[in-house]
Amino acid sequence: MAERKQREPRGSRPEGVAKTAVAAVVDLVGIAREMLAWPVRLWLRAAEVVGEIVFTAWRSIVLPLLLLALRVLRAALRIGQREVTPARGLAVVALAATISLGASQFTDYQAVQVGAPEYRGVESVAPAPQVDSKTPRSAHGIAVFAIAVASLFVTVFAVARSWRLARMLVPLGAAAVLISLLADVHQGLSEGNAGIAYQGANAVLLGGFWAQLFSAGTLMIVGPLLAAQLRGRHEGRRARRAPRASRGRRTARLARADGGSGVEGAAP
Repeated sequence: MAERKQREPRGSRPEGVAKTAVAAVVDLVGIAREMLAWPVRLWLRAAEVVGEIVFTAWRSIVLPLLLLALRVLRAALRIGQREVTPARGLAVVALAATISLGASQFTDYQAVQVGAPEYRGVESVAPAPQVDSKTPRSAHGIAVFAIAVASLFVTVFAVARSWRLARMLVPLGAAAVLISLLADVHQGLSEGNAGIAYQGANAVLLGGFWAQLFSAGTLMIVGPLLAAQLRGRHEGRRARRAPRASRGRRTARLARADGGSGVEGAAP
């Protein structure tokens, strides 16, 4: 009996070690979970605070600004639908074309590239240097600038006075186009003295030339369209004034008739 009692504690010792190991593992897992959960809780708390700030800013600042911008856009749309007519839009285009045509006379329209063959293949990275740049006035003087000034006055007086003046934009624009194609292209593609002084010189047309050409073409296109729209507006106004004028004439005739009958009745 004594030997059996001594064997029982020996047999239960591995079970105690296993329980201790399991408890230690459980504790380690709990500690690891707490270590991982602590930064997660911090991140969640920070995200909650940031979310509250963002939501408050959206509700108190961004949303009112968006609503205000929407109201402004709606008001602008209503004004545009009421005020922006085809005639006014074409008038703005014509004015912009005349201003662009005049401004192009003070920019470079032609230059000579030096050593152009050596820069082939790398033009997008290192273009050939340009020398001897010139303005359009060097080719045709102030002719196109005078056309731009005349087109400006024609547009203004066509809108304010007579719609027929808008037709003058066609010959004015055509004159500028002819000057661009017949005079400016010939002189702009000539290297001149730079072709003698530099090897591999190549004359090129710059943005000033294309601005001049496209502005003149725009005047040619806009001219008849603007005249048609201004004519329709003029006829519409005259048609609206006609009933009022006829009513005024009838009222005047009735007043004269009443006055004449009153005089005749008072004569006896």
